[in-house]
This record gives sequence, structure tokens and C-alpha cells, in this order.
Amino acid sequence: MADMTTVRAAGHLELAVGSLRKITDSGLLPTLRARGNRTVMPVADIKTLARRERVGSEAAGGLELPVLRVGVAEQVEGDPERDWAGFSTQLTPDQLQAALSGWWRCDPERVVRAGLMAVTLGQYVVAVLTGIDGYDGCGDGRYRFHGTLAGSVTELVTPQQWVNPDAPGADRARLLLGRRLESESGGPVAYVQPGG
Repeated sequence: MADMTTVRAAGHLELAVGSLRKITDSGLLPTLRARGNRTVMPVADIKTLARRERVGSEAAGGLELPVLRVGVAEQVEGDPERDWAGFSTQLTPDQLQAALSGWWRCDPERVVRAGLMAVTLGQYVVAVLTGIDGYDGCGDGRYRFHGTLAGSVTELVTPQQWVNPDAPGADRARLLLGRRLESESGGPVAYVQPGG
């Protein structure tokens, strides 16, 4: 089976090498191998990801779609609400919901207006929070949202998903999970405009 290095794979996917490393470090690619001091992955997997369909605000009913751009989950100290921040396939649904719900710098009213937030890692939607109907602020411009983890991706190539059928907006989550969603912003939360 032919393999591709991380650098070549990132170029093929039109991603920064750091973005692809976040995807590999999060556990989303199951077929990584070490070759010397390099990480390689099957060419077939990279070609599959390169063909992955893109999605936009239409998955949010044509409304503005907030996009939380996260890194690989890291342990958090001193926060009674969560032990982790970020994304990893190793987190349970409860841990993942807490890890993605806050604290993020953003315009909280825009997030509540949409009622959902797509979570991306390297431009791929890896989780979706829905039923967002409120938030808490901590006085420094960061917010934590009241919502439900509607689903997450457990493996990106196939892709394999976990979906909470009882979550409000679970059908919208299915439209987003595992697909590619491009967003631009200087902060952790970006907004994809209708038609974008």
C-alpha cells in the first residue's frame, strides 16, 4: 500500500501542516504509521479526504453559521465545569460537550441566534453543538454556551459518527459531520455567512 508523508498529504489537502497534525493527533485518522522519524498515511485515505464534500451555511437552514475552530484536546486545570478543552476521539460524549461548550471569545448573541455551532479541526467538521439557547460570561469577553452535543466524528476517513438522536437539531448535525467547512477569522469562533 502506498503511503504519503504528512507534508505531502497536507499539500494534497490544501491544509497547513500544523492543521493536518491536529487531525492526526486527535485520533481521527486510524491508519497512521511511523517510517523512521516520519509519520506516514495511506495515499488512498488522503485522496478520500481530498474529495470530501464541502458544506456551508445551508446546513444551518441558510442562516449565519457559527464555527468553533479548536485544537487537540488538552487538560484544563482549575475549571470545575470541564477537565478538557478542544477535541479528541478519546473523550466521552459528556467530556466532549464540556470541552467544546466554552470558554470562547466571540459574539455570543450571534451564536444563540443560530442555535447551533459547528466545530472544526483543520477545516473538517468534527462535532456539532445544537439547542444553544443561552450563555454565561466571565467578564473578559469569553463565553460558555448552554447547548447539547448533537454528534461527533470518531473516524474521519470513512467517516464514522456518533449522533445523539435526542439532541435538538440532530438532523442538521448529520448534514455537517465529517464534511469540509471553510471559515476565516482571527479568533476561535468564525461565522459562515448565508450563501457561503
